[in-house]
Amino acid sequence: MTKERIVKELSKVRKQLADLQERQKDLESQLQMAEDAEKMKFIEKNKISLEHLILLNKVSEEEILSLLRKKEQEEQMQQEQQTEREAESHEQKNEVTL
Repeated sequence: MTKERIVKELSKVRKQLADLQERQKDLESQLQMAEDAEKMKFIEKNKISLEHLILLNKVSEEEILSLLRKKEQEEQMQQEQQTEREAESHEQKNEVTL
């Protein structure tokens, strides 16, 4: 292939990629709208009030924050245990060399 032909093919591929990315964004938008419509149908079908939705959302946020705090505490405990194990290992090595 000549240089000009390669440049031409590369330009063509870049255009196709741009078109595909645009199509992807459009499809993702359509998917989000379809999911939102399903949620709205469920809310209307089950006659869920705005106040109830707000309460459910607040509970969900509180649960998420609680889970995050719990995870942080577990990670901190694991780090402390690891530090203790490393210190014990270091002490044992020092005792062996003495």
